[in-house]
Amino acid sequence: MKRIWNALRYGDSETRKCIGSVILFTVAALVLIVVSGLSSHFELFIVAMIFGIVALVISQTFTLVDDDFVAEIDKQGDKDTVRSVSVIKNGVSSKASSSREKSSKPETSGEEWKTAEKKLEKREEMEKGPEPARFDHYTPQMLKKIQRKYHMKRDHRPIIIDSSASYHIKECPAFIWRTHNKVFLLLLEKEPRKICISREMILHMDYVPNVRADRDKEYLAFQKDNMVTGVFKEFLPDYFDSKAEKANLKYKHLYEIYPDIRISNRSAYEVMDLLYLNFMPQDKITQSDKINGFFKRVYAAHIMFKDRVYKITAYKEDVERILKEMCYVEMPEQEFIITLDNLVKGRMISEEYAEHYIDYREKVRGKPMGKGLGR
Repeated sequence: MKRIWNALRYGDSETRKCIGSVILFTVAALVLIVVSGLSSHFELFIVAMIFGIVALVISQTFTLVDDDFVAEIDKQGDKDTVRSVSVIKNGVSSKASSSREKSSKPETSGEEWKTAEKKLEKREEMEKGPEPARFDHYTPQMLKKIQRKYHMKRDHRPIIIDSSASYHIKECPAFIWRTHNKVFLLLLEKEPRKICISREMILHMDYVPNVRADRDKEYLAFQKDNMVTGVFKEFLPDYFDSKAEKANLKYKHLYEIYPDIRISNRSAYEVMDLLYLNFMPQDKITQSDKINGFFKRVYAAHIMFKDRVYKITAYKEDVERILKEMCYVEMPEQEFIITLDNLVKGRMISEEYAEHYIDYREKVRGKPMGKGLGR
């Protein structure tokens, strides 16, 4: 009963429909049996038997599969993980369903992260075999079956998950989609694996900059051409030159969603757009009380532009929206000018752009500002 209750409470629409139909016909059959016994109407008993058969037939058309589902966090910050249940339609067979791995391990940080990564590397060597052949067994036909089996939505997005200690993920292509209260990740590992997280747990995107990287040892499986690498190559992380003395060092900027799922910079826009996430890096600039929120928002957008998360058009649209809002709010004239001046000095906008929004604010307020940029 608990399993059915979890399916009705946390399951998607398809799961609720299947289980609800079985319950409805079963209850109807029981009610009609009781009524036929009390009223001695044999016809009602026949109808009850028909309803019972229908319920039995429907129940044979699907199989209930348990999912790990992070439902909520309590006031103390502890995660409440439940066993959600989803439906797999019978007839779409896949060996992956019997060997799927699930995990709802607590968040890891510091030294524990390094230990988890070492264990992950050993696990990869044991399970995935030679790295270059990691995705060769995925064919278009197999992928279509997997998509049907896991009820992948049409509005799914391909991404690259760089790592996750909690879910034991490393350098993995994945599909992400959402339903009303869930976010799903379908990992294309040696066998496909689905992760389910409450939508309420993923409200913003975190920033993990300057991650040390060895380009020659990472993403080796993507050096071989196959169906998977062809789809996901464009989402591989970009590598940047290190500012350290050793010129051969590289680093990458990663983005993170709950709990510790780190995605490539090329994947960040897809996830933000799908889940409507906010992004604000945590550093000395964004945590300063001397800088207003408008500057911080442009600063955050500029980081995504430099990291190639945003294309120039998306960055321009974001900046224009922020600066237009700033023109309408009640703000001291000096603060308005200083904000634009600092944005110019930080090379986040041009001087011409700043002058344009000074003129725009004058039109909005119906009077000249009296001060200009750099005065």
